[in-house]
Amino acid sequence: MIRIEQKLVAFDSMTYNAINPEYLGISEDQIRDYIKKHPMPKDPNYTAEDLIADLTHSSGMYCLPSNVKTETIEYVEELLNTLIV
Repeated sequence: MIRIEQKLVAFDSMTYNAINPEYLGISEDQIRDYIKKHPMPKDPNYTAEDLIADLTHSSGMYCLPSNVKTETIEYVEELLNTLIV
């Protein structure tokens, strides 16, 4: 079934290319270590397990649900900018 929804797309601000988790090279252990040191904000629309699954077991554009909290968006940006070398 095809659906159309609003999403928040993670992209490189220099190239405007969408981020593809398949090519990030971030492991589940790296993400869990980051979350231990920097706890993720509580968000009923996007959990730490959602984040881990999206970044380690998906391909294509990395998107967040449109109804995530601003704090979650900022957290994910910081996590990606820290873990992507």
